[in-house]
Order: sequence, then C-alpha cells, then structure tokens
Amino acid sequence: MIKLKVENLQPEANFDELKVRIVSKDGPRQVQSRDRTLFVWDILIVDETGSTVLTLWGRDAAENYKIGDVVSIQNGWCKMFRDKKQISLGREGKIFPAEDDSNLPTKVPG
Repeated sequence: MIKLKVENLQPEANFDELKVRIVSKDGPRQVQSRDRTLFVWDILIVDETGSTVLTLWGRDAAENYKIGDVVSIQNGWCKMFRDKKQISLGREGKIFPAEDDSNLPTKVPG
C-alpha cells in the first residue's frame, strides 16, 4: 500500500493510504438530498505537507474521533470542492486510529 502525503493528493483520484492528525471537527450539519436529510461532518486534517478536509457522512460518523487523534485513511477519494482539495471515504474507504507520529503537526502548517 502506497502512503501518500496531503500535498500529493490528486483531484478526481483514489489514494491508497494517508496518515494524518485531526485538528478540528465541524458537524454534523444537515444536508437535504432529493428525498431525505443527510448529516455531514467536515474534519480538518494535517500532515507535515499541508491540510485538507475529510468529509464523513452520517449523524455519528465522527463521534469516535477527537481533535489531536492520528488516523489512517485507506482507499479514499480526493475531489475538488469550492476550489479546494477535499477527501472522502467513498464506497471502499476506511478510517482507522493510528499510532501517534511526532512528525505530524498539531495545527495547520504555515
């Protein structure tokens, strides 16, 4: 499995693995689809190369993840949203707690 860095994410492409730290959580907010109400979380994540937003769908999708946690995102998807890279798990993606890594910043680099 190829580990990627935030700066190397390519829009409209899958990635194998990304190890990041959670620096903020926003949600859940309600989004209206054609026939139902959905819930979405925006999780700001960082590594030593930059930051991006991880979108998680579901009322309780981010409840188990805390600010400061290190996670591994596997088989994710990157897209452009409002001119910024954003990632999601898509159909195949998974998110797991990961071992802390002192190389990962605790706030957005720069």
